[in-house]
Amino acid sequence: MTQDFAKIRPEPLLERKAVQAPPSWSLLMSGIAIGVVVGVFGCVLLYLSGSVPPLASAPASVAAVTESGTTVTREAIPATPTPAAEPALTMDFYTELANYTVEVGDERVELTEQQRLALAPPEQQFDNGYLLQSGAFQQRSLADSEVARQREMGVDVFITQESLPGRTLYLVQSGPYMTSTTLAAAERALRSNNLSSLRLRVQ
Repeated sequence: MTQDFAKIRPEPLLERKAVQAPPSWSLLMSGIAIGVVVGVFGCVLLYLSGSVPPLASAPASVAAVTESGTTVTREAIPATPTPAAEPALTMDFYTELANYTVEVGDERVELTEQQRLALAPPEQQFDNGYLLQSGAFQQRSLADSEVARQREMGVDVFITQESLPGRTLYLVQSGPYMTSTTLAAAERALRSNNLSSLRLRVQ
């Protein structure tokens, strides 16, 4: 049996309807709800991690009724004991040191000649001896005045002339000293008069 397709009615096209957006208040409420849930969950995880100390409970109060009928509330003593206060560090050493005195005797001890010789350094003999130079001048008159001044101090000095390229120096010297004792004594005599000296080995 043949069928006439021309008589078949085409199906009507579906009508397109615009999708309506949800109301703004529902988006606001859902955002607040999600934020609250995430914040509470984060606080619980932070508390369980141990980074936050536990909340201290407030001390319980004890109520007492007096004979007159008035109620008096007193705070209970906390269960945890308070730590003992550490003793303060005192620095009495610096203040007491100034008041501390040591009494010593003022008796002078006289050394014998043998003790002085034992304490003194051993005397050293020099082969050619040393000269002590206590001045150097380019003018002979200045050297002569320095010799006179040192001889008044008790130092036996003399003048040595030394020729250098382009000039002549007049050296004020004393010696030669053949032992370490006489050399040290001459140096002490010069230092006591604020005079510096230079050791020169005799060749």
